Amino acid sequence: MAGEDELSQLEAERGRLLSMIAYHNGPFYPMRSRSLRPASPEDQAPAWFTAAGIAIVCGIGILMVAGFFAGQVPASYVLFVVVGLPLLAYIFSRRITMFGMTFRAGEVLALSSEQIAGEPETLKRLADCEARIAKLKEGRSS
Repeated sequence: MAGEDELSQLEAERGRLLSMIAYHNGPFYPMRSRSLRPASPEDQAPAWFTAAGIAIVCGIGILMVAGFFAGQVPASYVLFVVVGLPLLAYIFSRRITMFGMTFRAGEVLALSSEQIAGEPETLKRLADCEARIAKLKEGRSS
């Protein structure tokens, strides 16, 4: 009787772990699941969105240059926008591998690291749980 109770608890734990893994691989965390497959057309932003972003960035640049020539914006701000922001965008879009896990540098700032850090432990718990379930079922059938 105790073996059946332990088996039902282990199966419930396995269900919770599978649910947790499915949740983290689902649409709520798209960066993690998309990083494992090549980009497809539906993963890209629409053309109008890209054009609007470029227009906004160019508008801000024009306003900064106008402010600089009017003496309202210091040269350090213009230098930061022209050199610093593109450099940061490049750095944060790069893939890095740390401790065997591959992710984008910007994901650290986006606070998506909790799913990366917890994934190996969850998979290990799931494997241990399934091994124990198989052992209990094998002992019950013999």
